[in-house]
Amino acid sequence: MADETDFLDLYTRLRLEPGCSLPEFKQAYRRHVAQWHPDRRADGHADALAARRLQRLTRQYGAAMEFHRRHGRLPGGAPLPGVAVATPEPAAAIEDGTPATTVIADTESLPRRPLGAWWWLAIGAIGVAVLAWSLMPAASEPDAEDNTEAATVRTTGVPAANSAFAVSGPLSLGMSEDEVIALEGEPTQRADGRWEYEPSWVRFDNHAVSDWYSSPLRGLHSESPRPRH
Repeated sequence: MADETDFLDLYTRLRLEPGCSLPEFKQAYRRHVAQWHPDRRADGHADALAARRLQRLTRQYGAAMEFHRRHGRLPGGAPLPGVAVATPEPAAAIEDGTPATTVIADTESLPRRPLGAWWWLAIGAIGVAVLAWSLMPAASEPDAEDNTEAATVRTTGVPAANSAFAVSGPLSLGMSEDEVIALEGEPTQRADGRWEYEPSWVRFDNHAVSDWYSSPLRGLHSESPRPRH
């Protein structure tokens, strides 16, 4: 089978280039058969050599013609658009009386099947889901009164923004605003005596700490999620 489908060797013997026309291919084959026919050889050794070469050439030629019948082109030629692939016939005979030969399919010449519509729908749905998830706002932290679970307190985080106050201890009731800034840094938002540090917050009464909530998502420098009164 390997010798039969060695089309490069066939083109070399016929002195042709892949992509030649079918008439050129047939004419070169007939000329080569006439040259190597055993009747044109004088001695027995030459006859045997010529017979073997002619048999191999005939098998290769038959495989090439079968390829042309199935794909509408010779092996190595450019695919022709709109040419249907013929169904192989077990008992088919090809031109010049050469028996039909089973040929390995040229998968590169076969059309590629496009993706189905449901594949594109699935890809589109995934893309929409990812986009919606990226635009979804982060879930807000519930009020401290409704949060009954124990919170993990973060003891390291944003460095102190005000170096004028050296605050080494944790957040505690009665701390001034300046001490809180030195310990926690500038808040992300200030409103009505309440400073927000993302989901955590600190409440002031007369500019002194009166309450806080330390979220596990962004903990304050405190020993507990809520102050111990």
